[in-house]
Amino acid sequence: MSEQKPVETQADQEHKIITDIEHKAKPVSQLPPAFREHWPIWLKQMPVLSFPPPNEKFQLIDQDELDQFLKTLDAETAERIQQDIKYLEKELLRLFIKRDHEAAFHQNRYRLFQIYYITLAALATLFGSMMGLAINSNPSLVPWLAFAETLVALLTTYVATLGARQPPLQRWIEARRRAESLRREYFRYLINLPPYDQVHGYTREMLLSRRAADINRGGNPSNISLEGK
Repeated sequence: MSEQKPVETQADQEHKIITDIEHKAKPVSQLPPAFREHWPIWLKQMPVLSFPPPNEKFQLIDQDELDQFLKTLDAETAERIQQDIKYLEKELLRLFIKRDHEAAFHQNRYRLFQIYYITLAALATLFGSMMGLAINSNPSLVPWLAFAETLVALLTTYVATLGARQPPLQRWIEARRRAESLRREYFRYLINLPPYDQVHGYTREMLLSRRAADINRGGNPSNISLEGK
């Protein structure tokens, strides 16, 4: 006796469609697509001195690929997906762009600080070694080397003070947590996962707005009630 396959509902079909879109999505970044394209991996991770501004036209799903994919769907499903994406752009994507850029900015800043510390430590070691050698071979250089080492010490103190006042690592981690939570919420809404599968229309949209705002403030939206259900 052959085993009967369960009948797929429209909701199941839509869930598979959006999951397929999410899986096909390319790794995303607000930096230009060709940024350090042919560089070695370790050099691609090096910080930049002039960090670019946020890309206000940034999308989590490639628009051309999405348009091609929507052409393969029935009109009703394609329209629902487009309406969801339009609302997500208005209520969530702008917050994601801000937090994602903030995280990338502080990540770049953190890496710059590490390079500053390594460079200053190397200079301090170099000047200290040269001063030790110059004491016997060329004592007249000692005051100049001591002055250079003092400047390095002052620069190190300055960099350390900046890092203590605005710690880039903590800011990077916090901004990235918010950005990735917003990214998760974007696809949760699009795929219609809980709690968005329990509400419809205006109530569903307002639920997204409340949860996105709460994530953006650093909160946990898991306890938001389904008001107006």
